[in-house]
Amino acid sequence: MTAEKKINKQIKIIGCGKMASAILDAWLKKSVAPENIYVDDPKPSEWLLEKKKDGLNINTREDIPFDYCFIGVKPQSLDEIKLKLKALSKKKVTFVSMLAGIRINRLERIIGKDESIVRIMPNLPAEIQKGVTAVKENERVEPKQSKNLAVLLETFGEIVCFSEESKFDAITAISGSGPAYIFLIAELMTEAGINMGLSRDESFKLVKHTIDGAGSLIVNSLLGPQKLRENVTSPGGTTHEALAIMMNKENGLSKIFSSAIEAAAKRSKELGKV
Repeated sequence: MTAEKKINKQIKIIGCGKMASAILDAWLKKSVAPENIYVDDPKPSEWLLEKKKDGLNINTREDIPFDYCFIGVKPQSLDEIKLKLKALSKKKVTFVSMLAGIRINRLERIIGKDESIVRIMPNLPAEIQKGVTAVKENERVEPKQSKNLAVLLETFGEIVCFSEESKFDAITAISGSGPAYIFLIAELMTEAGINMGLSRDESFKLVKHTIDGAGSLIVNSLLGPQKLRENVTSPGGTTHEALAIMMNKENGLSKIFSSAIEAAAKRSKELGKV
């Protein structure tokens, strides 16, 4: 990575769990120098402490002009960092919240209605620059701030901008939690292979490359998922037999997935009331 390609912005991260760490890892690999990042986390992970050796600032008190403050604590912990957020108000900081369920107007009540606040919902593949991030800005975010933030977010994947914040509960349930659904499918397929006589290594290798290939195909194909599925399914063939069970109207995957994703969206709504 050449110096010219690095993003020269001062970034503060409050709370650096799995999601924030995935984003941070992508930045460090691709676009942001470690000395430009300041992590505020009461219990930094071993991984973070290793990055400190490379110049990452952890739990420091430097009073510097931050460009961005990423909020990565759990939604239930928002009240615990109120004073830290207020201390950054009126300093031309763009606040970027990753908090599931927490609406922008609640953050405005804490930080101030005149502050630039952005709500995002990234997902875990950000760690390998394959994430997708939903974005909603409040009216105080200026065009230049928005453009610079987009560059930061695109470092770890695609971004999708929304004008309606009401869609974020659905977004959280689909893309925010979505990787876990795929991981579960991989887990179940691997176990099924083992039960039919494959070794764990054999089964997992088949499964992970099948999912990788199918994912690449759906991203790069001009066809939609239904047509791609139909192209794999020969009448009376093996796939047809499997899908007859998975697509059963009474107890198939359609009902299970709908119920599961609705439960995730409901929980997102509940977190917003905490």
